[in-house]
Amino acid sequence: MLGFGSSNAFGILFNNFFLEQDGASGLPLVIGVYNGALSISGFLSGIALKKYSFRQVGLVGAGLFVLGDILTIFVQRTYQLVFTFGVIRGAGFGVMIPVSFTAFNCYFTKKRTTMMSANQTMSSMASITFPILVTFLLSEYGFRWTLALIMAVDLHLVFAMIVMHPVEWHMIKSPDFPEIELSAYDINHTKKCKMSKSEVFDESIIKMLPGEENVVEMKKTQVKSDRHESIQKSIMKVIYDNVELDLLKDPRFVSTLVGLGFAFVSDVTYLAMEPMLLFSYGYTQIQVATCVMIGAIADLVARFCLAVFTYFYNVDSKTLFFAGTCVTMVLRVVLVTSDSLSFVIAITAISGLVRCSVQVLFPLVLVTAAPDRFPAALALHILFSGVLMLLADPLIGVIYETTGSYVNCFLAMSFCCLVCVVLWTVEYIVSRKNKS
Repeated sequence: MLGFGSSNAFGILFNNFFLEQDGASGLPLVIGVYNGALSISGFLSGIALKKYSFRQVGLVGAGLFVLGDILTIFVQRTYQLVFTFGVIRGAGFGVMIPVSFTAFNCYFTKKRTTMMSANQTMSSMASITFPILVTFLLSEYGFRWTLALIMAVDLHLVFAMIVMHPVEWHMIKSPDFPEIELSAYDINHTKKCKMSKSEVFDESIIKMLPGEENVVEMKKTQVKSDRHESIQKSIMKVIYDNVELDLLKDPRFVSTLVGLGFAFVSDVTYLAMEPMLLFSYGYTQIQVATCVMIGAIADLVARFCLAVFTYFYNVDSKTLFFAGTCVTMVLRVVLVTSDSLSFVIAITAISGLVRCSVQVLFPLVLVTAAPDRFPAALALHILFSGVLMLLADPLIGVIYETTGSYVNCFLAMSFCCLVCVVLWTVEYIVSRKNKS
């Protein structure tokens, strides 16, 4: 709620700040760095969770998030905001996302879908209320105090991570087959004990060898060398285990990966830049906040309807995602054709309805591309999307600075959708030819 909600109100919160910095060209840069840091840290967080507990990893993320909030209060230049909000805050949020989803998967087995739906609903509710809340705080307390109050609210994230106990603390021994569970534990424990004893025994033999000091010295040197090599091997093993690059040999998967990445760039950049476009139309803060809120409400309604519809009917996730991307491509262009408030509200509402196809369905699209290797596919998606946002969003900022018009920026977002549409159309035609 706190992560997605405050990010959704970014354009409203920092509009005047960017105007003081000679235009809004820095906004796409900040958003690109934010999402890039989020994606990369999210990938690293998933690796860290294999070794550390929810709470340990989550507290690191919460600490980074709040630290970014604190430093953002004092920013004076765009490059400072890129570091405080983009790098630090984005990295903190990226670390906490895998923690939250992993905790859901560990704590809930029978009610996992219900709890995840509740989580998504609450996040959507935060996206609805935060724009109005930020608008009120800006009018009552000003820019710096609003940032301070948001930081105070975000401090709750530290508490949220503290209460994420490791699930083992709350597991109850099953009354069924207790002997099997205990024997499995005893076997593992015995193996560990045997291993440790053998290692100690071997070491004692080496130390007790008489008159073999040179051998011992060579042994120590060899241990250091082996340790250095083992560290290198460990790093390579982590990369190999979590980034299975052989998936990139599949043209169908590469097409899906690139299409999803460009669709995400368009979606995330649109959420950040739409308020700036509306401010350029001369809308008041409350009018802009209302438009953003309507888009979030439409997104929430669409998610609910999609959940109900897919409960009764099976749909092709990739086809629905493709259709939503096609509609989105058109809406990005249509939005800049008129500054009428009623027209903008209508387009924003339709965009909110279509947006759920991008946000909700992308995991299912990845599953269809790599059905047996989803974790590896997701890791590649996170890395590719993060790097793409780091490159594409600043480029959109350069387009604004060069042309001085938001029209060209929204055309660039539409072009990102076009990349996805063209790639998947070519993939469909090729696959049809191969089948025939």
